[in-house]
Amino acid sequence: MFKKKRKSHVAIEIKDYILRALVAKGTDPAQWKGYELPLPQGIVEDSVIQDELAMFDLLKSQVAKWTGKKQSTRIFVPDVSVLFKSFEHPSDLAAKDLKGFVEMELGQSIHLPFQQPLIDVYDPITDDGLAMLFAVPSEEVMKTIGLLLDISLEPQVADIRALSNIRLLEYMDIVKNDRTYLIADWSLNELSISIFSKGQLEFLRYQAFDINLSHWEMKEQEAFQYSFTLTDDDEDYRIILTDQMLEMDRIMNFFSFSLHKGEKRVDEIIILGDNPLLAIIKSFLEENFNLPIMTIDDALMQKHFKHFDGKFASLIGLTLKEVK
Repeated sequence: MFKKKRKSHVAIEIKDYILRALVAKGTDPAQWKGYELPLPQGIVEDSVIQDELAMFDLLKSQVAKWTGKKQSTRIFVPDVSVLFKSFEHPSDLAAKDLKGFVEMELGQSIHLPFQQPLIDVYDPITDDGLAMLFAVPSEEVMKTIGLLLDISLEPQVADIRALSNIRLLEYMDIVKNDRTYLIADWSLNELSISIFSKGQLEFLRYQAFDINLSHWEMKEQEAFQYSFTLTDDDEDYRIILTDQMLEMDRIMNFFSFSLHKGEKRVDEIIILGDNPLLAIIKSFLEENFNLPIMTIDDALMQKHFKHFDGKFASLIGLTLKEVK
């Protein structure tokens, strides 16, 4: 989506509790710089901006200083809004014509639960008459675009977090084309799950946690870099995490037996994200799943991007996107 390609750009991630930015000056990661800014409660909910005026003030007072004006900018669409589904098309239809085909068929053979969608398509297997559709409501994405334009940034890309995560894992040579991976991106109050199988994205699921973000303390470790600490009794929070991990088991069973009649299964689980309890999550998964578990933690991330912790994984994947 959008246009213009520059050697320098900024990638921005907005969550309920933090705004994170990566300023990429050129293609050398050694020249990239990461920034974080905690967000007061209520400005963003489910990664959707609720208080546009407060967000504008923060973008203008902080983010514009990090990026400079007229900078090409990349964002994520809200995970909660993403719809991912397959659709049938004439087998002789060229890949370049798929998006136009979807636009003509909306409301006819292709139905979406919202109006005025932003769409993108990809065809993992050509000539089979089946392709994949990504769709999001345009309203929330355009709201963010408007705010960026108001502070003299130039929107270039709106990407889906799962695709950015896969792009990063491919760059790090972690995923192989003969295996199936469940990729779980853990935030403080959200879990985004994707299943990447033999080089193709096959499944997306977003889940929010019902927690009180005021129970998390954010402490500045260095300039514009923060750590998160749970100040309340963490037993209740661990129960919530356990419920989400059990949901992962149900998703894997659904993928294997409902979608693939037992002919395909998850071979490995990859976990990443900015949740500070990733080590605990990994231990639980290892105790309950007979599968390899890999964590994209700080140490692994810094082998490839020495200036960045694991919490910047998705933003780095967004930064790595090639834009035509």
